[in-house]
Amino acid sequence: MKYIWGILFSAVMVACSTDVELKQSDYDKQIVVDGWIETNGYANVYLTLSSPFLSEYDSASIRKSFLNYAKITLTNSADESEILTLFRYDDFFPPFVFRSVQMKGVEGETYQIKVEVSGKVVTASTTIPKAPVITSALMVPVSDSSGLVKIKVRSVVNNTQRLFTQVRSIKADQYFHPSRIALFDIKPATEEEITIYRSRETNLSAINLKIGPYSGWDLYHYALNDTVYLKIGTVDSISYKVLKSLSMDNFSVDNPFTFNTGGVQSNISGGIGRWTGIGMAPLQMVTK
Repeated sequence: MKYIWGILFSAVMVACSTDVELKQSDYDKQIVVDGWIETNGYANVYLTLSSPFLSEYDSASIRKSFLNYAKITLTNSADESEILTLFRYDDFFPPFVFRSVQMKGVEGETYQIKVEVSGKVVTASTTIPKAPVITSALMVPVSDSSGLVKIKVRSVVNNTQRLFTQVRSIKADQYFHPSRIALFDIKPATEEEITIYRSRETNLSAINLKIGPYSGWDLYHYALNDTVYLKIGTVDSISYKVLKSLSMDNFSVDNPFTFNTGGVQSNISGGIGRWTGIGMAPLQMVTK
């Protein structure tokens, strides 16, 4: 068996030794939107420009992808509107975020954004669904030092609720980000138990692998002496498809044997990305 694998490996290496010259065709950069609005929260929109596949990335090219000079108009189904204000946060990437300062998310409302920049117009629409009910949130020990976070969620609507789960670990000093498995379907009028798996805040797998308080830990477990904050929300069916495709794409980055055959979805007209309304349940804090 080892001999056979050796032959296969040698064949692959020989096949990969052929020089291939790839030429980049003319590329029209697209506006990339990463935006959301939560129940009782302000709208947040990050803007960048897409890059061609064969781009060389350095600090200068990354800075050129930032979009901090757009006009973004937020409008709700009550016909109220606001032009978003640009803020700078050096702890985030990209470091510029457009936010509302008056309008907050309201359950049941529809929210549109209109992005105007360099003669281009990008639009998107989303809704904020009814929030789920969290009946329990516990840290369940799996060893003398680690545990898994488990929650029970009760659906209060007569159709399937689509959950989007975000986490923040105090031990890791992180910002809120999607859990390892972030999307779930809850059947109508049922109560279901869900495991919230730990994940890295970023999927830059080749950078600083051995740095951080969770270095060497099982990818899914939390320390029992950690404090974990949970944001459990619901999204509409369109946002669910977009977030699901992004989740699968991130998973395929971490696993070389997995491919996102469905591609990354978008609900942005005239650009790419996501604009997501999230019906938020009250913030949950989980400790041992």
